[in-house]
Amino acid sequence: MANKDLTWEKTTQYNIGVDYSVLNGRISGVLDFYTSRTTDLLMQMGIPSLNGYTQTYANVGETSNIGVDITLNTVNIRTRDFEWATSLNVAWQKDKIEELANGKEDDINNNWFIGKSLGVIYGYESAGIWKEDDAAEMAEFNKKGHSFQVGMARPVDQNGDHKIDPNDDRIVVGHTRPRWTLGMTNTFSYKNFELSFMLYGRFDYMVDTGGEWQGGRYTQRKINYYNENNKNAEYQKPIHDDGGGDPYYRILGYKNGSFLKVRNISLGYVFPKNMVSKWNLSNLKVYVQAKNPGRIFSNIDFLELDASQNLTSTWNRGFTIGLNVGF
Repeated sequence: MANKDLTWEKTTQYNIGVDYSVLNGRISGVLDFYTSRTTDLLMQMGIPSLNGYTQTYANVGETSNIGVDITLNTVNIRTRDFEWATSLNVAWQKDKIEELANGKEDDINNNWFIGKSLGVIYGYESAGIWKEDDAAEMAEFNKKGHSFQVGMARPVDQNGDHKIDPNDDRIVVGHTRPRWTLGMTNTFSYKNFELSFMLYGRFDYMVDTGGEWQGGRYTQRKINYYNENNKNAEYQKPIHDDGGGDPYYRILGYKNGSFLKVRNISLGYVFPKNMVSKWNLSNLKVYVQAKNPGRIFSNIDFLELDASQNLTSTWNRGFTIGLNVGF
């Protein structure tokens, strides 16, 4: 639905930065601290379907952001034939919603909460899986209408009334925007050879992987699920969905999304100037490159978290052989 009242977003930002270089440039970098406030935030929001549409764009409120960017460049070793240089970038940021269209009031339908980040997971907190030792506690919940069984997902009862209620027991489980990002490139040069590799990571954020339904014999990845021989499992036991399955299975899919990976490895050879000049060239370089060759660690090993905002199990991995020619 069109909105004729739309206006520009407005952002006021303050930065304090320091550029530095010491030891004849062997160590250099930038420290940048910033804070910003955005008003008339332009976002897509859900609206009642009786309007004929389910979504529209509106200036819905105000957000704030604070962060720091750190860049460090070092020449670790430098000799006549060999050099090792490192470039490191680390960033931390935290955003939060200050106001919405109705002031200091949460908008649960659009997943927006005052004082929280724009991207959050709102739902039931996970306490793992119901165990045999929890039989007495589980019975208290089942007296109030639940049908919990040993091996099923166990949501946290936030108010302690032995009833899982969407109004009282759902919370902001975590934020989906990484607090920390890191990139580091190491470059090694020996005579005309150059080897470099780049590390990249995102840390301190949560991903909703969707959980594992386990409601029938469907094609799915191999998982660590509960059964009589595996009682300390990661996921709930299989329950055929004729009886509704496990209604809280999704909470076992809320996971820490932190990862660190090798994004790129490149090896090249630059031909000497006196050689390429004979061929009427200004420069000539041959190289091989491996893109996304592997991960150092990841809390979610079945998803490629670096691919995009959309979760995917497809890895964009490849190898390149190239030739750079300058005339």
